[in-house]
Amino acid sequence: TTRRYEAAQSTLFTFCQVFAIDNLYPHQEEAGQNIFKGISTIMDVPTGGGKTIAFWYSLFYHWWPGNVDKDSQKIVLVVEPLVALLEEQAKTLNE
Repeated sequence: TTRRYEAAQSTLFTFCQVFAIDNLYPHQEEAGQNIFKGISTIMDVPTGGGKTIAFWYSLFYHWWPGNVDKDSQKIVLVVEPLVALLEEQAKTLNE
Protein backbone atom coordinates (compact mmCIF):
# COMPACT_ATOMS: atom_id res chain seq x y z
CA THR A 1 0.00 0.00 0.00
CA THR A 2 2.96 2.34 0.52
CA ARG A 3 3.90 1.86 -3.13
CA ARG A 4 0.36 2.66 -4.20
CA TYR A 5 0.37 5.83 -2.04
CA GLU A 6 3.68 6.93 -3.58
CA ALA A 7 2.29 6.29 -7.07
CA ALA A 8 -0.79 8.38 -6.21
CA GLN A 9 1.36 11.26 -4.95
CA SER A 10 3.54 11.11 -8.06
CA THR A 11 0.41 11.06 -10.22
CA LEU A 12 -0.99 14.10 -8.43
CA PHE A 13 2.28 16.01 -8.87
CA THR A 14 2.47 15.22 -12.59
CA PHE A 15 -1.21 16.03 -13.10
CA CYS A 16 -0.87 19.42 -11.43
CA GLN A 17 2.21 20.21 -13.52
CA VAL A 18 0.49 19.31 -16.80
CA PHE A 19 -2.58 21.44 -15.99
CA ALA A 20 -0.56 24.24 -14.33
CA ILE A 21 -2.51 24.12 -11.07
CA ASP A 22 -1.21 24.19 -7.51
CA ASN A 23 -3.40 21.40 -6.17
CA LEU A 24 -6.76 19.68 -6.37
CA TYR A 25 -9.60 20.31 -3.98
CA PRO A 26 -9.99 17.50 -1.42
CA HIS A 27 -13.19 16.21 -3.07
CA GLN A 28 -11.43 16.04 -6.45
CA GLU A 29 -8.44 14.17 -5.07
CA GLU A 30 -10.63 11.73 -3.13
CA ALA A 31 -12.85 11.00 -6.14
CA GLY A 32 -9.86 10.51 -8.44
CA GLN A 33 -8.15 8.15 -6.00
CA ASN A 34 -11.36 6.16 -5.50
CA ILE A 35 -11.62 5.68 -9.24
CA PHE A 36 -8.07 4.45 -9.74
CA LYS A 37 -8.60 2.08 -6.79
CA GLY A 38 -11.56 0.65 -8.71
CA ILE A 39 -14.21 2.11 -6.41
CA SER A 40 -17.36 3.27 -8.20
CA THR A 41 -17.69 6.95 -7.42
CA ILE A 42 -20.55 9.41 -7.54
CA MET A 43 -19.82 13.12 -7.24
CA ASP A 44 -22.69 15.44 -6.41
CA VAL A 45 -21.00 18.72 -7.22
CA PRO A 46 -22.60 21.78 -8.81
CA THR A 47 -21.63 23.14 -12.20
CA GLY A 48 -18.13 24.56 -11.97
CA GLY A 49 -17.26 22.42 -8.95
CA GLY A 50 -14.46 20.56 -10.69
CA LYS A 51 -15.96 17.17 -11.58
CA THR A 52 -14.18 16.85 -14.91
CA ILE A 53 -10.70 17.45 -13.54
CA ALA A 54 -11.30 14.82 -10.83
CA PHE A 55 -12.02 12.22 -13.50
CA TRP A 56 -9.05 13.29 -15.61
CA TYR A 57 -6.83 12.95 -12.55
CA SER A 58 -7.80 9.30 -12.16
CA LEU A 59 -6.70 8.59 -15.74
CA PHE A 60 -3.21 9.93 -14.97
CA TYR A 61 -2.68 7.07 -12.53
CA HIS A 62 -2.54 4.73 -15.54
CA TRP A 63 -1.27 7.14 -18.18
CA TRP A 64 1.25 9.93 -18.23
CA PRO A 65 2.60 12.15 -21.00
CA GLY A 66 4.55 10.03 -23.46
CA ASN A 67 3.24 6.64 -22.24
CA VAL A 68 1.82 4.62 -25.12
CA ASP A 69 1.72 1.25 -23.34
CA LYS A 70 -1.51 -0.59 -24.25
CA ASP A 71 -1.89 -1.88 -20.66
CA SER A 72 -2.05 1.72 -19.47
CA GLN A 73 -4.99 2.66 -21.68
CA LYS A 74 -8.02 2.81 -19.40
CA ILE A 75 -11.56 4.10 -19.79
CA VAL A 76 -13.44 6.16 -17.23
CA LEU A 77 -17.15 6.36 -17.94
CA VAL A 78 -18.61 9.68 -16.82
CA VAL A 79 -22.38 10.14 -16.76
CA GLU A 80 -23.40 13.75 -16.28
CA PRO A 81 -26.75 15.51 -16.41
CA LEU A 82 -25.88 17.33 -19.63
CA VAL A 83 -29.38 18.80 -19.92
CA ALA A 84 -28.99 20.44 -16.51
CA LEU A 85 -25.64 21.87 -17.57
CA LEU A 86 -27.06 23.26 -20.80
CA GLU A 87 -30.03 24.78 -18.98
CA GLU A 88 -27.73 26.40 -16.41
CA GLN A 89 -25.51 27.84 -19.15
CA ALA A 90 -28.54 29.14 -21.09
CA LYS A 91 -29.92 30.74 -17.92
CA THR A 92 -26.59 32.45 -17.24
CA LEU A 93 -26.34 33.72 -20.83
CA ASN A 94 -29.90 35.06 -20.74
CA GLU A 95 -29.26 36.88 -17.48
